[in-house]
Amino acid sequence: MTKSRIAVLTGGYSAEANISYKSAATVINHLDKNLFDTYLIDISSNRWAYIDDEKQAFIIDKNDFSFTKNNQKTQFDLVFFALHGTPAEDGKIQGYFDMLGIKYCGTNMMEMALSFDKAATKKYLKSSNILMADSFLYYKTEQTSHIVDHISKHLSMPVFVKPNKNGSSYGVTKVSKVEELEAAVVNGFEFDDELIVEAFISGREMTCGVYQLNGVLTALSPTEIKSQNDFFDYKAKYLGQSQEITPAEISPALTEKIQQISMHAFKELGLKSHARIDFIMNGDEFYFLEANTIPGLTDESLIPQQVAHAGWALKDFFTAIVKEGFRKYENAHV
Repeated sequence: MTKSRIAVLTGGYSAEANISYKSAATVINHLDKNLFDTYLIDISSNRWAYIDDEKQAFIIDKNDFSFTKNNQKTQFDLVFFALHGTPAEDGKIQGYFDMLGIKYCGTNMMEMALSFDKAATKKYLKSSNILMADSFLYYKTEQTSHIVDHISKHLSMPVFVKPNKNGSSYGVTKVSKVEELEAAVVNGFEFDDELIVEAFISGREMTCGVYQLNGVLTALSPTEIKSQNDFFDYKAKYLGQSQEITPAEISPALTEKIQQISMHAFKELGLKSHARIDFIMNGDEFYFLEANTIPGLTDESLIPQQVAHAGWALKDFFTAIVKEGFRKYENAHV
């Protein structure tokens, strides 16, 4: 049996690259080696390269997304994304693959771009009966003093200051006093040229994975995140400074409610394959935070925890995702 050649994309152009490397290692470790030949493709601003088992780098030819080793040219049957942030979660590299006619797992270019933009996502979902915190969008070209003044007039403290198009909580600050706003705004702009500032909603942080196989949408059991820090920041996510409870200790009715909202958001945003939807639970209501279209797949990540609780081995889950990637093109219009 001929095995499919799967390019596992990692790295990227953002601060999330180090998380991408960990996710890619998990994917390659668990993808079924009887079905697939896997290739680690490291995407950076300096080079695109295939990294072999001996850590040798072979430059990717961007004309056809191939590499040559020992005078033998290799191309790929499918791309699996383990690349967080740009250029994958913002849809840029999907457009490149679309132009070359290369198949890839997951959501398409336009929907990726929408979901990566937190402010645009919230605006798009506003008519979908999904609850969200009040928020404002600011640009790096604006004067910091004007931004601080506008926030202090229109939102009560505390607030969250976030890069509009970034993940893994890089550049995110919870601000409790107006005097702290300027530093938070300056910090946020280190990671993006747009900031979204959201009203604080008191409650429990929840997240729910969703996957789509052969047209059937399924929500995984939600996880509650109890951070040791002021919120679910980078250290809580990746350095063990949080308690993650899967399944979340909420009633069956509330479990079903968050699952239904997660699947609703998934469909409304036009997502494919798998994603993770984050919320704050206040009372019996769930307030949408964001959609993660390429969620973390490290050993510490939430989707692997939810997949394990559902009784899936990661090998089987990743195999299903790859097969879904191929299936996406079987029904595509030429």
